[in-house]
Amino acid sequence: MSETDLRPAIPASLADRPVRGGLAQPWVNVELADGGSDFRSTHRTRFEKAWTDRRCQSCGKPTGARAVLVCGPRQLLSGHYDEPPVCPPCALYASRACPMVAGRTLTYPDRPRIAEGHRGEKCADPGCDCAGWTDIDPEHSADAGGQPAHPWYAAWILPGAYQVTGHKATFRCSDLGCEHERVMINGADLLMEPLKVILIAEPGAGRIWRTLTLTQARGHATAALERLEP
Repeated sequence: MSETDLRPAIPASLADRPVRGGLAQPWVNVELADGGSDFRSTHRTRFEKAWTDRRCQSCGKPTGARAVLVCGPRQLLSGHYDEPPVCPPCALYASRACPMVAGRTLTYPDRPRIAEGHRGEKCADPGCDCAGWTDIDPEHSADAGGQPAHPWYAAWILPGAYQVTGHKATFRCSDLGCEHERVMINGADLLMEPLKVILIAEPGAGRIWRTLTLTQARGHATAALERLEP
């Protein structure tokens, strides 16, 4: 596999994002004090802003006239999406840059998240948002570590064509130790059908990027779940 496949050209939409190892660091992920990102840990405030303010989870800017929901088969079939939208240029970049979304990975990593180790220690600068890592919603923060990878799709939608969803959670203040209950945004339900769906990749087969009709997309997603679930 060529270096271009692993380190694709960074689009203008991500020009303001920090770059590490030749890859633009996503806005929605936890930023580490050493300049890297934990791609498996989500910055809670930015995650919620991406949904409520219609921002791209990769670049942090407004998604524009069209938004893209990068998703797996369950989300495509249910109409409930747990990953915030991205703008079209960032969706195209993620389809090449992310090894999972690009189909280069057969299983989800089962090692501890980077932010849970020494690289997740808090920054010494109290005014910095690079952040150490505090999981304030652990009950709903489990990832798919060790599970088989699934196909990935890109669903084009109109910005705001969804209703955000949430759940109540109790979290403890890191400095005072007091507990508070708040509603955590956990995704969104679509209010209308996607404008179009693209099959991004299949695990092991790699990047495909083929447009499907909605009927084809649902059939493909159903077959994928049947293979994944005994």
